[in-house]
Amino acid sequence: MHRLPKGRLVADRLRLGASLGAALLFCSCATTEHARQLATAGAAYGRATDTLLEATRETAADADSARLLSEARGLSREERRGLLEKHASVSATLADLARLRRHARLLTRYFEALGRLAENDADTAASDATADAAAAANRLGAELTGSTLLTSAERDLISQTAALAVEGARRGAIERELKARAGLIDREIGVQQTLLDAVRRKVRADLESLAVLGQERDVTRPFLDDAVADPRGWIASRRGYLLSPPSADALKSASDAASKLRSAWRAFAAGRFDEVARSTLMTDVETMVSYAEAVRKVQP
Repeated sequence: MHRLPKGRLVADRLRLGASLGAALLFCSCATTEHARQLATAGAAYGRATDTLLEATRETAADADSARLLSEARGLSREERRGLLEKHASVSATLADLARLRRHARLLTRYFEALGRLAENDADTAASDATADAAAAANRLGAELTGSTLLTSAERDLISQTAALAVEGARRGAIERELKARAGLIDREIGVQQTLLDAVRRKVRADLESLAVLGQERDVTRPFLDDAVADPRGWIASRRGYLLSPPSADALKSASDAASKLRSAWRAFAAGRFDEVARSTLMTDVETMVSYAEAVRKVQP
């Protein structure tokens, strides 16, 4: 049997060790950079969703008020009091939207802490922050599954979320974090996506009410009653309703962003990095912020 010279054997082993070390270092650096990018995208999603839902709550409140005014025409004082009590149920919807906002803020806190963990593998405070934010999001997510905004099929969809396998070559705090909470965060992103689809239905109906009832109140009724006291104001109001019909279609970007964040998160947990999902997620985030501003412009 042919034997390699001892010196050559040692040199080959050293080169192999150096190659493996370089490969591990490259893998570690790539994983850290990917973790930073994913954390930045996740935090941006959470902040944009919070902004969007703030505008959505205002729309829901204003739409209910517009319906209330419309339904109250011609009623007596006592009938109006009963109608006002009937519309108190809108408070439950507003409370659900407020909880969903807090849930988005908790995801923002989680991803911000994950980013700090990627920067400093030994950051104990960041590790504690990821655990605290994830646990709080999980508790709030459980509350949100009972929201009246959801259909029974959507509640079932959330409850069927499967465990998330963690694969790939990673070391240190990021690996420990994924093993501890990858499945939990995946579920909470799923809660966001499902609730945002439900919110989209709600906003579509609310914006339609604001447009139809608002036009009746501000344009049609004053004209028919010959009660246009401010012609210029009436013309501007009518122009606004004719040229800028409100739409909830852009809200789809919110659930799309949640879907892409979930896709990127799952890919990262599996030892891959989905740059396409991350990149398009950031585009959706920008759309969400723009839409929140557009919603405010159509408030009565």
